[in-house]
Amino acid sequence: MVVIHLIDGTAGQRLPVKPEKWAACNGCGLCCSEEPCGVARQFIPDHPEEGPCLALEWEADRFWCGMVRRPSHYMRLPNDWADWALGGMIAEALGAGRGCDADF
Repeated sequence: MVVIHLIDGTAGQRLPVKPEKWAACNGCGLCCSEEPCGVARQFIPDHPEEGPCLALEWEADRFWCGMVRRPSHYMRLPNDWADWALGGMIAEALGAGRGCDADF
């Protein structure tokens, strides 16, 4: 059994179960709760090397990547006018939409 670290924001709601490897992402958040990706480490100021990703967001009964949804917020940019472009580039770099690649 994999232990999922407590993540604030879920209000005790039941988390989605991790899908099989390469199955569609269901927003379980396990991968991002275990460790931050290289994008988060590089572009979020003062992001710790270990622990859950600071950009992991909980909404509509699932987790989302905040670096894809609203990167300007996490990168502390002065405005959000480029979120759609930056988010798309980050999604591509992370392989979003290609299926679960978590090995645990």
